[in-house]
Amino acid sequence: MSGSLTVRADRSGLAYRDETPGDRDGRSVLWARIGRAPGKGRPDFRALHSDRQRHTMLNKLCQVCGGQASRTAKGWLFLLQRPDDMAGSPDWPEGTLCTKPPVCRPCAALAVRHCPHLTDPVTVRFRKPRTWGVFGGFFSPTPAGGLASHPDSCLPYGDPYAPWFLASQLVVELTRCTVD
Repeated sequence: MSGSLTVRADRSGLAYRDETPGDRDGRSVLWARIGRAPGKGRPDFRALHSDRQRHTMLNKLCQVCGGQASRTAKGWLFLLQRPDDMAGSPDWPEGTLCTKPPVCRPCAALAVRHCPHLTDPVTVRFRKPRTWGVFGGFFSPTPAGGLASHPDSCLPYGDPYAPWFLASQLVVELTRCTVD
């Protein structure tokens, strides 16, 4: 990550020492920087590339191949891990907060075979995935002038603590659901 995080000169939130306009989204949330090397290296199934994740989520593109995600009259296709306790969420997946972009049908089959996180996958169609907020980490200034990081979490857009948040993934709320 080039540049380092610091506290803004007016102490109103986070900034990069060498911040550029592209470091923040349209709602002024600061985004984590990540290296770019398309076509190089091996996939890291534990982490999503923040720029790619945000681009595919906003444009409803397949998270695997980058092509158009599958869409029917029932909505866009998402591949989700079934919750451990279905009894605790009778309306699942309605209202689910999701960081995983949609998929195309061929890549859904590929992901089910290769992704170690999908132990009990469910394909679901959502007619109205609504941009909800971001996933990442909070930071707070320390008395010594540094920054302390806090556990990762989701933050809705418009939250008053957004100036102290470093986003790494876009979050959508999935509504008008149909299990495929």
